Parts: sequence; structure tokens; C-alpha cells
Amino acid sequence: MRELAGKTAVITGAASGIGLATVRALGREGMNVVMADVDAERLRAAADACLADGLAVHPVPADVSDFGAVRQLADVSYDTFGAVHVLHLNAGVGGGTASLLDQDTSSWHHVVGVNLLGVVWGIKAFLPRMKQAAQEAVILATSSGAGAEGTSYRSPGYAATKLAVVSVMESLYGSLRDEGSPIRVGIAFPPLTATRLSGDPATMKFVEQFLQSQGVPAVVVEPEPVAEMILDGIKRDRFFIRLGTEENKRIFNGSQPPEYFEWSERVIRGRAEAQLTDGTPDRYLW
Repeated sequence: MRELAGKTAVITGAASGIGLATVRALGREGMNVVMADVDAERLRAAADACLADGLAVHPVPADVSDFGAVRQLADVSYDTFGAVHVLHLNAGVGGGTASLLDQDTSSWHHVVGVNLLGVVWGIKAFLPRMKQAAQEAVILATSSGAGAEGTSYRSPGYAATKLAVVSVMESLYGSLRDEGSPIRVGIAFPPLTATRLSGDPATMKFVEQFLQSQGVPAVVVEPEPVAEMILDGIKRDRFFIRLGTEENKRIFNGSQPPEYFEWSERVIRGRAEAQLTDGTPDRYLW
């Protein structure tokens, strides 16, 4: 979708981080952007700042784990702008307390509700109207390296939901392809990004240090180039919107070292090879 000016986007998890950066990126392209977030106070402040910068945004507080709230978000979006051309299901939580080694269940309900069902509910709430419009449109979901590059086994709730998001979007892609639909599908795989996923964005530097100590050569980036990668993916109709060596040079100013791409390829291939050879997960756990 190359022409964005005058069209409408809906972004969940829009009050900070990648969501807010993408709001600004699409807004600068001339889009109307409906901003959704569960934190109403932070959402209002973020929307006010966008409006002050001349961007056309409309904030809607919404808990994406609640299907009723997501349907209301769709109602407001269509009542306000008449159409939705880009739906970015971005809201996510870290799920760091969703462990397999204790008896707690509430954290699992929370991470599954936001990370996985938030995507499913968004598709169910918006897709019928997008299909009825029969216009070119894009539905995106935000996954993670934990959903593509092996399994981050120390965060099983997060890793499980982000991998499940990939399967959901692959299924949506196949269904819409079979219908000959003009609606495109994509998945964003941000690199390690300074977001509120673990609370304060500054905490992601400690995550970076831990991952590097475990052999994962990731370098934390700011949300703005991630948003530019997503914008680039929308314009180029990419399904897998992820950081490759070309994007690293063109959008991220070479922030990721060559070792990062070598590691990424090794663990992705490691999963496939383990399945083909009846192996074990060791080569793709991190």
C-alpha cells in the first residue's frame, strides 16, 4: 500500500514505544490514526502531543483482551473516519512472570489475553467491515524475535504467545489469499527495542546485557527506526517485516553487528534442522 495520505489507521498499544512511534510515522504520511491503549492517562498525553505536532489522531482507551472493548474500538473507528485501511495489532506485555515452574495462573491469562487474544479479537472485530469495504487494506500484528528466532525459554508465556501470533497471521494470510481479497497481511518482528514491555524502557539495557551474556548479540534500538521499518513494510507489502542486513544499513544506521544476523540465521535454521533430523531443541533455545 504505497498511498497512505487521507486514509485511516488503527494502532493498539499506541500510548508509548513502538505503537506511538508508528502512530507518528503514519501520521506524518497524512493518515488519520486511531490510537488505542489500556492506559487512558498515558494515551491522552500521547495523543495531545501528537495533536500539538499537527497529526490527525483520535485516542480510544481499550483493553484488547476484552472482545467487547475491541468491538467498541472498531465502532468508534468507523463512526469517526468511515473506513480503516491499516490495522496494526501491536499491544503486548512482557509476560515475565508467566512461568511453567509455579502454580500461578493469572499471569498466563494476562499474557495470553493481551498478546494472543488481542490479535484474534482485533481480526474478528475489524475484518468483516474491511472485507465489506472491498478496498486495499493491511492487517499487521507485532510478534517478536521470540516468535521467529528460536524460543526464549526463560519467558515461556511471552515466547508462546508471540509464536502463536505468527500462526494466527499465517492462517489469516492463507484465508484471504484463497478469497482473492485485497487485504494484505503482515507480521512485524521488532529487534530488541526500548519500550515499556518490561516496565521502564531503560530496563531494556539490562535485558540487552543479559542476552549478550547468554550469547545473543542483540543491541537495543529506539522505537523510531522500528516504526520506519513497519512503514516500509506496509508500503512494500511485506509479510515478514523484520530486520535484515539491508534494513539495518538503510533504516537502523548499522546498529546491529554482523554477529546478530549470523546468530539469527543459525537459530532459525536450527529449529528446522532439529525437526527434520528428529533432534532436540538445544540449538534454538535462548
